[in-house]
Amino acid sequence: MKFKIKTYFWSGVIMGLFSVFMLLAMPSQVRLPMFDSGAPSPRIIPGICLVGILICSVILLIQSLVFKKEKIVEFDWAKEKPCIVLILLLCVYVALTIYIGFIPAVCIIFPILLWYCGERKPFIYIFTVAAGIGIFFLFKFVFHISLPGIPGLGG
Repeated sequence: MKFKIKTYFWSGVIMGLFSVFMLLAMPSQVRLPMFDSGAPSPRIIPGICLVGILICSVILLIQSLVFKKEKIVEFDWAKEKPCIVLILLLCVYVALTIYIGFIPAVCIIFPILLWYCGERKPFIYIFTVAAGIGIFFLFKFVFHISLPGIPGLGG
């Protein structure tokens, strides 16, 4: 299945909607300090970035709709399917990390990713899972940053 995508138009629409949504959500998500310390607001950098994205989105929409300047890309499902499956597996990894913890998610998803990519050597599977577990303990005990642990074991 093949179809054509107007990249300027759809990039402008999607990123424009994203920036407007995030600008509307930011006041409820990023709190202001209790007192004025003279420092810039914690909303300033994200706000500048989101306004920049919105301006670029409007420019893309103007190029597409007014000046009829467009870059059209042909999307071929057969060619893109492997990348989409990998992205979906990474999304499942993030969800599993949140719900069952970092280490179980690493032990489940990374071997599936390796198998899907065609890796069949057992040492690579062992090394990858061990590296993931090592990263967990590196963050926990060296950087003192807690990653989601195993529920019930005090991650």
